[in-house]
This record gives sequence, structure tokens and C-alpha cells, in this order.
Amino acid sequence: MPTRTYRVEEANLALPEVRLLTARVVEMSAQLPELEDEVRIAEYRSRRPGAAAEDETRLEESSARLHGAEEELVGAVSRLDQMDVQLKDARIGLVDFLSYRHGELIELCWKLGEAEIAHWHRIGEGFAGRKLL
Repeated sequence: MPTRTYRVEEANLALPEVRLLTARVVEMSAQLPELEDEVRIAEYRSRRPGAAAEDETRLEESSARLHGAEEELVGAVSRLDQMDVQLKDARIGLVDFLSYRHGELIELCWKLGEAEIAHWHRIGEGFAGRKLL
């Protein structure tokens, strides 16, 4: 559970790092299915009768790429968590920052590609409930 709340100005100051981390999350999330398929194919080829040494090498390389992407994804998500920035959708790079608006706990809503924090919504309303600040 996040413990930090952000004012709009503070969230905008955090955006350069959040933008980089979120971009990595989106990129790695998109790559994982392809890398997982690559590993499955390499496993199949390396275990079939008559497999060549290069099939085992291909499996090791594919597994290393998958592991590296998983580690990078986990690292980026962990850093967002440390910053108390809530990742809402890894596919599109949607994050929320807890904040207060007129004494009510709300979420400042930002999506990868947006220049700055410009939207908010009540807790539980999600992206569909976004309103301009």
C-alpha cells in the first residue's frame, strides 16, 4: 500500500524518472510473450532426437534474453513501487500517484506519452473516470 502522496508539482517533478521506468515496463511487457515463445521453441529443438550443439546454445541464449527482460521488468516495477507510484496498466504505461484534492484522497492519473500530469480521478474510478485538473 503506498504511503506517499504527491502534489501535482511533485508528481510532475518525478515524471522524468517515471517516464523512463514506465517506458521500460511497456517495452519489456511487450517483449515477454515473444521471448517466452522463443524459449519454448528452443527447448523443443534441443530435446528432440538428433539435436545439435547449436540447439542447446540457442536455448541458453534465448533463456538468458528472457531472464534479462524479466529482471529488467521487475526492477522497473520495483522502483515505481519504491516511489509509491502505482502501475495500473503495463501494456499502455498507465500510472497513478496518490494525492489530495479539496481534502479528498484521489489519484493523479498519467499515461506514457502525456507531457505532464493533467488528469485525476477518485479512488476506484480508474482511467474511465479521468477528469482534467
